Amino acid sequence: MIIAVVVVVGLIILNMITTLINAIVTTLLITLLVIPASLLMMLLIPKIIYANRGFKLESKYLRLLYFLSTFIVAGLGITKALIRLKDFEELRDFNIELELIANEVHLGKDLDEVLHYVASITPCKSFASLLTTIGNVSKSGRDVLPVINYLIDNYFIDIRSRMEEVIDYVSILSEAFVVIALIFPLIVSIITSTSTLAPFGILDPYVLLIITTLLIVPSSSLAYYILVDYVMSVVQL
Repeated sequence: MIIAVVVVVGLIILNMITTLINAIVTTLLITLLVIPASLLMMLLIPKIIYANRGFKLESKYLRLLYFLSTFIVAGLGITKALIRLKDFEELRDFNIELELIANEVHLGKDLDEVLHYVASITPCKSFASLLTTIGNVSKSGRDVLPVINYLIDNYFIDIRSRMEEVIDYVSILSEAFVVIALIFPLIVSIITSTSTLAPFGILDPYVLLIITTLLIVPSSSLAYYILVDYVMSVVQL
């Protein structure tokens, strides 16, 4: 009788220890996944915001070029034309750069110096290239209009090449998403159903299935949506 009681108590204690170990392992796994992911997001969020603004400006860049070329054709100098751009609601996304240009010019700084500085901080590569080119041309005293017309033509060529890159990139992202969000949980489910994943009986295979379902799949879905949104915004006009 005593032996039976001892065995029962031992089994209960063993079960409690196993449950405790499972809980500890689960907590460690979640911690190892969540903490690095949180730190990574803290580092990436400023870059993501900066890049997202660059994509947004890129989609409005052609409109800015047309406004600028219209002012030049109308007889405005390049300095006055750049300052006038900030008055248009359609170009409000460029307000940070355009306001900076206007303020620096009003302070008496050289236009080419101001444009090169703004080009170094704007997230829009096309706009940065425009400012750098205009700065160089204005310093040499040449006509700016032919340069702007060339940039407009070159922009359409660049857009076509970007669209091809975007299509290839989105297809790669889609394949990766299918593997991570669909195939991987299926494999885990199959392994779990056979109950062969638990090493030495410590890690319950269903724990990994829960982690996969509640953490990996939603995270991969969110990452896929964000990346595709960024990529598609590159070619928005």
